[in-house]
Amino acid sequence: MKKYTKEATQVNERFIQETKRLSVERHKRAHIQIKSELVDNKNINYRKHMKWIS
Repeated sequence: MKKYTKEATQVNERFIQETKRLSVERHKRAHIQIKSELVDNKNINYRKHMKWIS
């Protein structure tokens, strides 16, 4: 029984690590997407108001 518990724990730990990694990657992609959409918008000069864009 211990063997199965140990294997299940390892699987769960790998799943948690992978989920965290994917979340970080998704957040980075979203940030890049938001930044590019704001920069491409020619009607409003967002760079003037949001210093983190430039």
